[in-house]
Amino acid sequence: MTQMNFLKQAYSGKNQWYWYVLSLLVIFIATQIGSLPLVGYIFLKDPSALTTGNINNVTSTNLGLALMLLSFAVGFFAIFLCVKYIHGKRALDIVTARPKIDWGRFFFGAGIWAILSILTFALTFLTGDNSDIVFQFEPSKFFAMLVIALLMFPFQTSFEELVFRGYLMQWAYILFKNKWTAIILTGVIFGLMHSANPEVEDFGMLLAMPQYILMGLLLGYIAVQDNGLELSLGIHAANNILSAITFTSPSSTLQTHALFMDPTPSASGWDTLFILGSGLLFIWITNRKYRFIQRP
Repeated sequence: MTQMNFLKQAYSGKNQWYWYVLSLLVIFIATQIGSLPLVGYIFLKDPSALTTGNINNVTSTNLGLALMLLSFAVGFFAIFLCVKYIHGKRALDIVTARPKIDWGRFFFGAGIWAILSILTFALTFLTGDNSDIVFQFEPSKFFAMLVIALLMFPFQTSFEELVFRGYLMQWAYILFKNKWTAIILTGVIFGLMHSANPEVEDFGMLLAMPQYILMGLLLGYIAVQDNGLELSLGIHAANNILSAITFTSPSSTLQTHALFMDPTPSASGWDTLFILGSGLLFIWITNRKYRFIQRP
């Protein structure tokens, strides 16, 4: 039986624009409800943070991290409810064109990206100026954070993949009838949605934003070419989990009990080139295994 194209699965169910707007509103409200425990925790720990917006001192605790990720878990389930009850689709329609989720692809993608990330980290660590970097391993705090990361980050990363590479990319395909437009549009939106991150404020739009947009384009391209989100889900999960447990800095979006702390972080155009190189190598390796890029 011929496998359906992942983007063309968008045409199943109810696809008028107002159903998408309604679903996005429901998903947004769900994530806000999911963030209420975090708001309560911030109020108890530091009420002034609610007015200043500086919540890093609160979310840097393990409980704060878990509560911050909880809102994404609520949003994760809200997406599937909207797909089923508003659009009348199968939940699988925004995940993969395969008969069922290929978990082997997910774990293979996560493993390859983890290896590439560790090699990149080791390369930059060994060739750069590391005099200020502090090894801050605190066993009780680190292992508690590790459990939280392994349990909760997959909800956060899956939420983002389902919204951008599943839901919005399929909608863009309906609107523009072109896969490249869908990939580029959602990739750019994905990057812009991270414009409020501390890295962007500290390092500037020209250095930080290309990294987010490039990741969005990479994840979208892989999802379309491989006919599903499994590899992209693996990349995103591995990327965020490793970021949380290996390295943190005052400019990091995630203030965690990571193994290393850089009190004076910096950024350069090389960071974007490292992502591009890792992405191309990832595509080459996974395509060797799954043959998802068809030669003309």
